[in-house]
Amino acid sequence: MLPFVLVLLVATSALAAPSVVISQDNINNIAPRVGNGRPISSALIDRAFEIVDGGDTNIYILTIQQILNDLADQPDGLSQSLAVTQAVAALGELATGVPGNSCEAAAVIDAYANSVRTGDNSALSIAVANYINRLSSNIGLISQLASNPDSLRYSSGPAGNCAGGGRSYQFEAAWDAVLNNANPYQIGLINEEYCAARRLYNAFNSRSNNVGAAITAGAVVAQTQAAQIILPSLVNVLSAVAAGGNVAGAAAQAGQALANAAANVQL
Repeated sequence: MLPFVLVLLVATSALAAPSVVISQDNINNIAPRVGNGRPISSALIDRAFEIVDGGDTNIYILTIQQILNDLADQPDGLSQSLAVTQAVAALGELATGVPGNSCEAAAVIDAYANSVRTGDNSALSIAVANYINRLSSNIGLISQLASNPDSLRYSSGPAGNCAGGGRSYQFEAAWDAVLNNANPYQIGLINEEYCAARRLYNAFNSRSNNVGAAITAGAVVAQTQAAQIILPSLVNVLSAVAAGGNVAGAAAQAGQALANAAANVQL
């Protein structure tokens, strides 16, 4: 049974701190989100997240998921691209039983923060290419999880070679730049996302750290031209997952598209 988590904030008085009540219910008792007729919608994101184990999704990851749903329903392309890119990034971090690390995510975040400060995009181009390859790896994990949920229970996530496993990077500087570039459709949602990602970044456990890094890196990559190139392939994978279709076929096609995009990153 996949749990549906409902969070209620209740204040007993105007000056009281809110209390949090969490209740679980069978997801089959909850009406599914309805698509809006576009390829990218909250229905797509919501159904794709149903493949991951709810036992690893804490309240801040659930908050991120709901923000991605809202971003997917925005009318502008950047918000929709952000929702899809970050969804694939987060799903990859939630797919395996044992977390990997966030070396590629941390590298692209640091490169972005440095490029904003110096105006030099050379390191950012390399970091974006490496992170696109990480997204390709995530798609492979998503495909395995969709076809056989137990296949990754004892598997470890991708592991790079970087100091601290990518758990420390220029979080605030990167999000300052992301928020400065946000448009009116998304600024409120991006600010909420920043708050949730910050809690994940500061968490003690590596799973939360990895998801926080994935969301932050996704916010960076979604602003690049490369994101628009890979977006149709990412949407196809999520659509196959959501519909219970040929995920392996969509993943294979996406892998080739992402490899081509990684080899030709232009900023």
